Amino acid sequence: MEKGLLIFMGLGGLAFIVWGLPLVLGRKKLVRRGFKGTFLTFDDGPSEVTGQLLDVLQACQCQACFFLLGEEVVKRKETLKRIQEEGHGIGLHGYSHKHPLKMTYWEQKKDLERAYQIFKQEGICPNYYRAPHGAYTWASLIFCKRHGLKIVHWTGLVGDWELQEEKTLLDRLVKLSGPGHVLVLHDGTKGKANPLCKTLVPLLVEDLSRKLATSPAPLEGWTGL
Repeated sequence: MEKGLLIFMGLGGLAFIVWGLPLVLGRKKLVRRGFKGTFLTFDDGPSEVTGQLLDVLQACQCQACFFLLGEEVVKRKETLKRIQEEGHGIGLHGYSHKHPLKMTYWEQKKDLERAYQIFKQEGICPNYYRAPHGAYTWASLIFCKRHGLKIVHWTGLVGDWELQEEKTLLDRLVKLSGPGHVLVLHDGTKGKANPLCKTLVPLLVEDLSRKLATSPAPLEGWTGL
């Protein structure tokens, strides 16, 4: 009985080290001390609506951070350059959007390296990383350490892939917003993102900027990175 319990506890501890600990390390809380605004981030792009979104951000004088997929960047290299030129943060989101926990260590390492090289070929080195589905692994943690990427998780997941009504999404955005909060929206349709919802994102950003202060510069002054 005692031996079986010890084996069970040992296996549980091993499972935590292999799968649980990377999640804890990757999802640590970000803090923006003395800052009243909400920081906007966008995942899964660039897409055909990213240009429209950049127009809105420029008109609102709002900076954001884009976590981009390598397989989408190769289709819209000019959009990548525009994101950089307009002063937004650029983060790596992998090459594909395959769930990290469904890949082996070597498969994810290859996925991340492939995406990183695409950015480098365009003369851009991403500064940040966010895992698809927020699933951080030892492969992604080691990759970020090796390439000097800072992991940026979130404090609020808006769920724009689930809802299609602008007012409902805006209400949720406002509810999740707060001093130093980091919100996630999507300008792409990978994963569970609903293609009908992505067209609402530019409208949401415009409405949100009227209601709340947003970050004046991408991830400057944050601790926890």
